[in-house]
Amino acid sequence: MKNKVDTVDLMILRELRDDCKRPMRELAQKLRMHPNTLLQRIKRLEKSKIIRKYHADIDYKELGYDMHAVVMIKIKKSGLEDQNLLKRVAALPEVQSLYAVAGGADVIATVKAKNRDDLVRILRAIQIEAAVLRTTSYLVLVMYKESYQFNPLSMVEEKD
Repeated sequence: MKNKVDTVDLMILRELRDDCKRPMRELAQKLRMHPNTLLQRIKRLEKSKIIRKYHADIDYKELGYDMHAVVMIKIKKSGLEDQNLLKRVAALPEVQSLYAVAGGADVIATVKAKNRDDLVRILRAIQIEAAVLRTTSYLVLVMYKESYQFNPLSMVEEKD
């Protein structure tokens, strides 16, 4: 780690990741520390960019986005030099995440769509890009773990 982070910081990060809206007093009590000390540590973690943002966990299915797809995108060799290609794909509102990768695909996108027709529209918007050779889509049937649940901090034991 670039920044000096101790076990207490990791415990704070774990708790904030699980519920960042918990009242400071309650969190301080759980971590057995003074609220001012907790607040100072959180501010230091924010200033050092270890904590970059706070997020809401949104149930997109409840908003009508019933389809979740992982789209593998193969790009022409010359297309890899087009810096704006990925920006244009990332700008599609339904693209949840976009990764340039090594392997069989060049880019992987995760996409939320309301229905099959909506997904086809999104795929066509990706495929219309001149540098895109092909896309391969995988529909997500069951989500067992989401990216926000990544938890290397679980190795830190709670204070008893």
